[in-house]
Amino acid sequence: MVFNSLTEAPRNLKESIDWLMALKGTDARKNLEAIGYAIYDFLADKPVGFMELPALEKIKSVAKEFLGQEELKDRFYVSALLKRYTEPMGKNFLLRLKSPWTTHRSDYKNVVNRWGVKPGGIAKNIAQVVSVCDVFLEHIKSPDQYKSAYSSEATWDASCAKKPEDCAVVLVGIAPMLYAGLLFLLDVANPGLLECLLPRNEKEFLRKVMKALGYVEPECCDFLSRSNLLHALHYVDKDVLDSIYDIAGFWAFYGVDKTGVQSAKQSVGTEESAGPEGVAKSVEAEGVDAAEGKGGEAAEQPAGVEEPVIAEEPVKAVKAAKTVKAAKKAAKKLAKKARQKKNPIPDPQ
Repeated sequence: MVFNSLTEAPRNLKESIDWLMALKGTDARKNLEAIGYAIYDFLADKPVGFMELPALEKIKSVAKEFLGQEELKDRFYVSALLKRYTEPMGKNFLLRLKSPWTTHRSDYKNVVNRWGVKPGGIAKNIAQVVSVCDVFLEHIKSPDQYKSAYSSEATWDASCAKKPEDCAVVLVGIAPMLYAGLLFLLDVANPGLLECLLPRNEKEFLRKVMKALGYVEPECCDFLSRSNLLHALHYVDKDVLDSIYDIAGFWAFYGVDKTGVQSAKQSVGTEESAGPEGVAKSVEAEGVDAAEGKGGEAAEQPAGVEEPVIAEEPVKAVKAAKTVKAAKKAAKKLAKKARQKKNPIPDPQ
């Protein structure tokens, strides 16, 4: 299947990387700067909580189906992502204490306006992701056989220039697929201590892995080995993965609490986008260039969008903690008085 517009969402890792290549187009600098501003405009004013955007929900359902494949779903990082789609998710620091290995700051903070990220920073990070994916694709594809999922008609100017937010929504929605897909490939290519558990027929195993991600022969895979795959992923590092993860906007669009959180519904593309933000080396503060500063302000809440109601669990947890602390303090005072009564201090001579 060939898509003729960037507003048509990818369904797997292969199509997601093809989407990025089509987005880059023939004028990478202009197009990636434009998507950086579009992502900023889309994410900067989104509050911590949960809101449903119809266009994004459609892409999320496709991403969820991709992550739920047999080959991926049992990996702990994929399993953690899948829970974001269906289970309540605390939007505070307690989440990081509970699941330190699978929690990011962007799960419970709007890292765009909280850290003063700028549109240029987001564009720079997206450019890095595109470059890394480009290198990967060049290493694993068969040049004469490979076919992109996006035609030459799918360009930024034709698909996104009039409504940049439409393409921003697509990138936000496919970010979990990009993140999990690349991390899965790194996992497969570098199993470490679990190497002994891999199937003996490496070629057949990799063929199944790549097929689950959307890559089939003769477009690729015929010559793949784990060492070749690891070489293709050479530039996929923590900063790249963090940048992709932060673009997903987990603080605003995931972890619905069906019992306590109301949805804020907003039509996508009905108004012109207004502000941006950047992600630098991890949409968190580390990546912001010193020249760009850290003084970003949160954009105002758009008209017509309900303020999401945050689940009560974090509030209860804080109240409980205060109650326990007060009880301990009172107990200490009583114990001290009892000791003084039992052993009175003699008057000084």
